[in-house]
Amino acid sequence: MHREALSLRPLSHPYRSSSLGNLAVAVGTRFGQSARIEDLEEAISLNREAVTLCPLGHPDRSTSLNNLASDLGTLFDQSGRMEDLEETISLDREALTRRPLGHPYRSIPQ
Repeated sequence: MHREALSLRPLSHPYRSSSLGNLAVAVGTRFGQSARIEDLEEAISLNREAVTLCPLGHPDRSTSLNNLASDLGTLFDQSGRMEDLEETISLDREALTRRPLGHPYRSIPQ
């Protein structure tokens, strides 16, 4: 259903990033059950696209950054590649800058 929803939201659609994120979460969940690295790679790719659709100032940017960081952290756990961990840290830092002190989701991963 998430793939179908995404197909209904072309590149210019204002909620395409949400559909990308929803599909990424579902595919990432499947990775958690199947351990197929292809699923994790697809989730990362979908999250990267979602981030590109959420430029600086976009209200969903911190969530998209956090989702990508989470999947890259999982990839680091699988691969042990330091560049995956470094990118995770960088994305998490940027997400924090989008959630200043007092932000209701600052301490809650999304």
